[in-house]
Amino acid sequence: MGNRTRRHRLSGITVLAVMALAGAAKAEPIYVLFTVDVETRTASGESVDLDIWGKVAGHTPAHGIERMMDILDAHGAKGTFFVNVYSVPTHGEDALAAVCRLIADRGHDAELHTHPKPMFGVGYMQHADLPKQTEILAAGASLIDKWSGKAPVAHRAGGYMANTDTLTACRESGIPVDFSYNVAWPASGLSGAELTCNAPTVQEDVLVVPVTAYVQASLGRWRSLRFLDIESSSPDEIRAVVRDLHGHGVRTAVIMMHSFSFVRSGKPNLRAEGALDALVAEFVADPDVQVVTARALYDIWKRDPSALSGSDYLPTTGWWLTYCRAWQRWDEGWKNVAVAVAPIALATLMISGGAVWWRRRRKKKQNAA
Repeated sequence: MGNRTRRHRLSGITVLAVMALAGAAKAEPIYVLFTVDVETRTASGESVDLDIWGKVAGHTPAHGIERMMDILDAHGAKGTFFVNVYSVPTHGEDALAAVCRLIADRGHDAELHTHPKPMFGVGYMQHADLPKQTEILAAGASLIDKWSGKAPVAHRAGGYMANTDTLTACRESGIPVDFSYNVAWPASGLSGAELTCNAPTVQEDVLVVPVTAYVQASLGRWRSLRFLDIESSSPDEIRAVVRDLHGHGVRTAVIMMHSFSFVRSGKPNLRAEGALDALVAEFVADPDVQVVTARALYDIWKRDPSALSGSDYLPTTGWWLTYCRAWQRWDEGWKNVAVAVAPIALATLMISGGAVWWRRRRKKKQNAA
């Protein structure tokens, strides 16, 4: 009897040990990256002061990349800034060199973003052949190295418009990581490459880290496919997606911003600033999350190529978070108004219709009596 009890105890200890090991494996953190595409918008008149530095008349301090770095630094985190260096013919070298120097001086990542038309006459990377793409990347990497003191380790194609030649060009140009792939962007030449949804992969000897995609809502066979963006995704959606990815063993989550994300319609976008501040604070404090830069992620992968191996998964946030998001952004476009009002209008219509039906039925019974 004592031996049986002892065996049961040992079995219980074994089960607990296995569960602990399984829990430890599951508890590996997800690497979260806050990434910023640093560029100017044609709609704003191609303004470095407005679109990169975030200088808004009557508002201080500025609401551009310095403000983003302030928020990240306040929580002990660093961001990845993909700089479009190809607008030198428009803005001059000094203006863009100052951007890269500041990013590097503050300990953040200055990486390469490609909108090559001003320098190379090519609208998007995937519109160029392999030799031209290699030339574009080599020229851009050289400028980042010259201005920041470090050669870039990561690239993101403007408009996510990259193809498999872009990955080969990255390899040929000495850029080991690419962040161009976005499964929620069907116009991309990588969309037909049969890559994962959200899991990092190695293609053409280049580490491909997807912009994190998710299903916002679905109805039957229809689904609204979105990607994590400080402007378009609510903080609750971003939290839910990161938590879901971690629970399914996906190793990275990439959150998008632009250098002009904190300026909307010529005014400071305080909602986006608050969202970034809250999310960085929460993720830094979360033991299941590790906030890293592209360079740090590359170092992790270089030390251990299996460190980013995991499953692939496409989360769904659902209608409720979509509905809440619409109410939070009531004043930011007709689509939000439509989503917020539609359920109320439908419910009102159904109640009114039901009341009319009930009165008619009651009247019919009275007449019959």
